Amino acid sequence: MAEFSRYEFFMLLNQTKPLWLSYIDLSGMDLRGVNLSRSILYGANLEGVNLNGAELVEANLGGVNLRKASLVGADLRRAKLRGADLRGADLREANLSEADLYEAILSDSSMVDVNLGGADLTNANLDGANLYRANVPDHKLLKAKSMDRTVMPDGEPADKWQRRSSGGL
Repeated sequence: MAEFSRYEFFMLLNQTKPLWLSYIDLSGMDLRGVNLSRSILYGANLEGVNLNGAELVEANLGGVNLRKASLVGADLRRAKLRGADLRGADLREANLSEADLYEAILSDSSMVDVNLGGADLTNANLDGANLYRANVPDHKLLKAKSMDRTVMPDGEPADKWQRRSSGGL
């Protein structure tokens, strides 16, 4: 992976968009409020990165490592997160409307008050995720691969919610 000093990276951020940053290693960096909309970060290592309030509209984050990253209030509308690893990420109040989360790993992530309207959750792993008060239609959640220990938008555990949604209660 490419490595940049903090100064070099911030100089890069001032370049004409979109940025092509595939496979870059930015792990642990403080990127609060950065604008990476429409940037290509495919396969990048963003583990533990602070992206609170960041603009990532239509960014390509496919296969990205976002484990334990903080994305509180980040704007990820229409972002491509296919196969991204967001285990333990803090996504509270993030906007993921129309995001592509196909086969994304969202286990043990905090998704309280997140907007998932129109997002594709097909085959996503939501084990242990907290979706309390999240805006997400039931039919989208039913496409997820697994939801063990997940807290659903109404605060119910996933197993109870699944029985109710399928007409079992």
